[in-house]
Amino acid sequence: MIHYGIAKPRQPDRETFELIDIVEKPGVAEAPSSLAVAARYVFAPGIFSLLMETPPGKGGEIQLTDAIRALIKKGGKVLGLRLASGERRFDIGNFESYFQAFCEFALADPRYGTGLRQYVQQLLGGTP
Repeated sequence: MIHYGIAKPRQPDRETFELIDIVEKPGVAEAPSSLAVAARYVFAPGIFSLLMETPPGKGGEIQLTDAIRALIKKGGKVLGLRLASGERRFDIGNFESYFQAFCEFALADPRYGTGLRQYVQQLLGGTP
């Protein structure tokens, strides 16, 4: 099983594309493409009523992906945007990957990164 929502684009070779489907955590054979959903969204208020109508899905949870799929099936337009070349996607769906993403961004912070780096080095027994 894939651990992400997967988008099915109408125009698979474009940077910006319309989705014709989206599937939450499909099996590899059922994945409609190799485009994982990176969880950055802008919605009209109508998504909230669709969420209220959405039954629990994968993992027994109400999945935003299922509400997006319902929006597409009702004729709503959903657009996707490919990550730019060299742009990274951070999966924060579990504690380990969340902590890794948090540390990477925190250490890169221009205001707090240097102090945090020194603190972590001290915790690890190194010298700053």
